[in-house]
Amino acid sequence: MKVGFCGSGRFAASCLKLLAKKIRPEWVITNSPKPSGRGMQLCQTPVYETAEDLSLPCFTTDKISSDSERLQWISENLPDIILVIDFGHMIKEPLLGMPPLGCVNIHPSMLPAYRGSAPVQRAIMDGLSETGVTVFRLDEGMDSGPVLAQKKVSIDMEDDAASLLEKCSKIGMDILTHYICDVQTDKWIFTPQSSSNISMAPKIDKSEGKINWEDDSMKIFNRVRALNVSPGSYCFFKGKRMRILKSVPVNKNGVPGSFTGTEQGMPVIACGNGALKLITVQPEGKKIQSAEVWLCGSRLKIGDILA
Repeated sequence: MKVGFCGSGRFAASCLKLLAKKIRPEWVITNSPKPSGRGMQLCQTPVYETAEDLSLPCFTTDKISSDSERLQWISENLPDIILVIDFGHMIKEPLLGMPPLGCVNIHPSMLPAYRGSAPVQRAIMDGLSETGVTVFRLDEGMDSGPVLAQKKVSIDMEDDAASLLEKCSKIGMDILTHYICDVQTDKWIFTPQSSSNISMAPKIDKSEGKINWEDDSMKIFNRVRALNVSPGSYCFFKGKRMRILKSVPVNKNGVPGSFTGTEQGMPVIACGNGALKLITVQPEGKKIQSAEVWLCGSRLKIGDILA
């Protein structure tokens, strides 16, 4: 079976690596490079870099549904199926109907729950202990197409967005490559999604990373691990922003946001209920470091407040 691949983000890059171990895509299409970082240099997508590493033919587009030149090229180099994963584009006709087996997606949730661009982050932020993976055929809606297969995925306390996305990519690609390699296409059964229990997982806004120390320690803990890759959770100390990349809830109390002491050398910050032991942080303008190292240089005193 000939396979085309459209994707852009880290989840798509992980899926592409796994796919290439069993099936070599005919081509890869990803987003055009965008300026990023302090120098605002053009940066290629994770999928572009992965395709280069795998020596796969890779092309870029700004908006595939209105890219007439690229759509014409696809029609002339048409595979049997197009995998559209973590692409960031609404796929419309004529692309939806071009490949004989349609455009198929791996979505890291149990659809119709958590439709949208941030299902993993939202599931962790909501404190779920379980999510899932859905393989489905795209239609013109938002993650609303008929389902080929689903499988539940556990969310462990140690999981963050990166580790959970990795779990989901492995499970999703195992399911999809099984169908592509081992199941005759006339045995592929797509089932319409339920019209009940629909929920959305909209894109994460940078402002959602701001920590409110009045919140419960578990809520803050879930936010930190959900957003540690991007855009990051943060607070302020002495007027400077500090990202918190890893933390652990602990059974202590105090004025929300106040430094209450240490556990195993790590600073403990009181929350609205319980407290948070900081493990890994990144002070403004500095590298990622252990919270113990930051504490030694911060001159933080008992009762000082992180805003």
